[in-house]
Amino acid sequence: MTTTIPQPIPYYLMEKIRRGIITGRYPPGDALREQQLETEYGTSRGPLREALRLLQLRGLVTHEPRRGFRVREYSPELTEQIYRLRGLLERHSVEALAGKPLDELIVALRTANAAMTKHFAARNIEAYLEANVAFHNAIVQTANNEPLQRAIETLNEMAQPIRFALLASRFEKSKAISEHEKIIRFLIKGDLVNAALFMEQHVVRNIETASQLYGQPRSAPA
Repeated sequence: MTTTIPQPIPYYLMEKIRRGIITGRYPPGDALREQQLETEYGTSRGPLREALRLLQLRGLVTHEPRRGFRVREYSPELTEQIYRLRGLLERHSVEALAGKPLDELIVALRTANAAMTKHFAARNIEAYLEANVAFHNAIVQTANNEPLQRAIETLNEMAQPIRFALLASRFEKSKAISEHEKIIRFLIKGDLVNAALFMEQHVVRNIETASQLYGQPRSAPA
């Protein structure tokens, strides 16, 4: 039986490989061998290369001449840089809410947090992380700052494998839901100063643990 791949093929392949990278199926440093992936997904080399280039643009894949594409490796320094810059930009996204109506945003944040609560109970890490991203995206979208949104999207994408690994190792210890509730309460009161400061603390809180867990580069086979 032949599997029908929906169009456009490069984006379909990108999402499949992306999910494998985030969930650890393709670990850091792994060579993404085109012939192997062609067989795995039943596709030709052209769409596959385009998918890998799209993943490179997202920061999940690196490319070297004559060595091809590999899953990005994260040193402790890179992990800390990603988290700290995310913290600064997420804080700015809250600060950028000044003067904007927040009623619809608060509804969206509560919806995302309710979804996180549901997925936490079901121990569905992927869905939990997706709802977590939706919570943060709702804020930056309301801020209506395109350069800021693009920067945060890139950093969030680079951070996804780290965040998934962190949750997989200590899911029951996640404090994101309660911390999100605190952010919501600040926003309801119109206290953007403390909401912004706490948002940055919320993002960077796991730097040390993430660096120890995921930020150790390994030598990949040629």
